[in-house]
Amino acid sequence: MTDTNLDTLEALPLERKPFQGFRKVFHVLASSTFPLFYLYTPFQLTHPQTRVILLWFSTGCFIGSLLLDLFRLADKRFNSQFMAQFAFLIRKSESNRLNGSTFLLLAFSIVIYFFSRPVAITAMLFLSLGDAAAELGGKNFGRLKIFERSLEGSLSFFLVAFTVAFALLSDLRVAVLGALAGTLVELFSFELDDNLTVPIGSAVAISSALVLFHFSSQLLAF
Repeated sequence: MTDTNLDTLEALPLERKPFQGFRKVFHVLASSTFPLFYLYTPFQLTHPQTRVILLWFSTGCFIGSLLLDLFRLADKRFNSQFMAQFAFLIRKSESNRLNGSTFLLLAFSIVIYFFSRPVAITAMLFLSLGDAAAELGGKNFGRLKIFERSLEGSLSFFLVAFTVAFALLSDLRVAVLGALAGTLVELFSFELDDNLTVPIGSAVAISSALVLFHFSSQLLAF
């Protein structure tokens, strides 16, 4: 192999970095539309109306994404073409499994259906913003490894999640516990996709914290 070919091979990883950046930006923008739509309820919609629209939309998108995944996984030729065409949006590791968007849409449908509006919005933003912060923090500053993650990435997730939770819920205790739970779920999501586990795990933790502290406040009031 010539020196020219070696130089070309060494340059390949550098050429792929912008695509990964584009994938992350797309992920943040696309996943943020759900909680932001729920938060600001445009077109003079009421909160219940917005919830129904989001639930139908997220569920419909999930079914469509799932069917597409099942079809491409059953057809190797189509799967190869699909992965090559959308390599700038999909991780290479998703070539033989459901893609992250499918898990995300399922998780969003679940939290919108089962949890209150503030909890669902917070949990969805944990994923869209916290996950991006963890990846950026881990890749740029990660030095201390924790399992498959980095301490710096996990701290980045926690800080962003805490900021989001405190801004939306205005409760320091709930914000700390919710952000901590989301960070731990993201950290220990080995076999399961964190697009699924982070929103659901965070929503459960935030709801539990709200019930716990509300109940404690009632007891103290007696």
